Amino acid sequence: MRAVIWGTGGTAVEVLRQKLLYSKYEIAAFTDSDPESWGKVFWRGIPVVPPEEMKEISYDIVIVCSLYYEEIIDRMINDLQINRDRIITYKALEQEACKLVISKYENSTDTEIQEALDRFRQGKLSILGSYAPEVKEYHAVRRDEENFPYIMFGDKRMYYPKDHKFVKKNGVEAVEDVLYEQGGDSPHLYIRDEKEIPDDAVIVDAGVCEGNFALRFVDRAKKIYLIESDVKWMEALRRTFREYQEKVVFCNKFLSGRDNARETTLDSLVSEKIDFLKMDIEGAEVEALLGGKEVLLRSSARCAVCSYHRQYDEKYISHILESYGYKTSHSKGYMFFSYDDDINDTLDLRRGVVYGVKE
Repeated sequence: MRAVIWGTGGTAVEVLRQKLLYSKYEIAAFTDSDPESWGKVFWRGIPVVPPEEMKEISYDIVIVCSLYYEEIIDRMINDLQINRDRIITYKALEQEACKLVISKYENSTDTEIQEALDRFRQGKLSILGSYAPEVKEYHAVRRDEENFPYIMFGDKRMYYPKDHKFVKKNGVEAVEDVLYEQGGDSPHLYIRDEKEIPDDAVIVDAGVCEGNFALRFVDRAKKIYLIESDVKWMEALRRTFREYQEKVVFCNKFLSGRDNARETTLDSLVSEKIDFLKMDIEGAEVEALLGGKEVLLRSSARCAVCSYHRQYDEKYISHILESYGYKTSHSKGYMFFSYDDDINDTLDLRRGVVYGVKE
């Protein structure tokens, strides 16, 4: 089926990142109420046309990817004469996906799986499973003298890329609670007790993003390796940690199982024993652990390695860590990683983090 997607904003981007939602549709074009988007391309070179030109396109359905879908649907029906049965919203796509997951697991006797399904039964496609506390804290975005955006994280500035898209809270740019996914019941929890990181620790933070994990411990750490492949994030991180350059190693490469111009192994980067390893690197965790054999064998580090990016990563990560002498466990609950291109075939709930510790 051919589809036109109405919307080129953040909601549309979120939908397009989740192939599961639209895999049965061929995207013919995008449209939007904003004239500034017309004539441009959006998402893999597909053009954005004015709504009035939709009649010149062959399509079966319009997918509305906007928070203002009710107003848009009214316009399509009343002004553009599009039949209601040819219109679907992104929320309806999410509900269809929820039904698929429920169907797969509805007979499971795992209580944590059933808790996750309760969330899906509400029609909410939740990456964090049953974990859904209310967001109570927002951090106001500020700008420095060079117009770089940052928020105050405790008493420290935490920077963001200049082109970062922030949410609006009471008309002001803001960041939702940066530790939202680090609540005690979260399946994405990196560290269960801050005592796991001792004073004068050597920490490896792979997949740093904005840096909130490392920033929490930088004052009492001996050394921190910040591994982040995204150039924009690395630029922001250098600003965030510029007062700690004597104890921070910046690595703007992909952590991997090989060494080349774009990739590095843990073994080639780190020469000493480490005390804590946090790894959240978009599905490259298994390969990166294989490239860190010598470091992990000589260390008695506590490890928090994300296992939700790919179907069997929990099994592989646990096996590798155990072969290095670590005892493994996992975070609470389950995640549903709808951003995985293969999730349409697997529809699987996954453990979020594998923990490793040497007795």
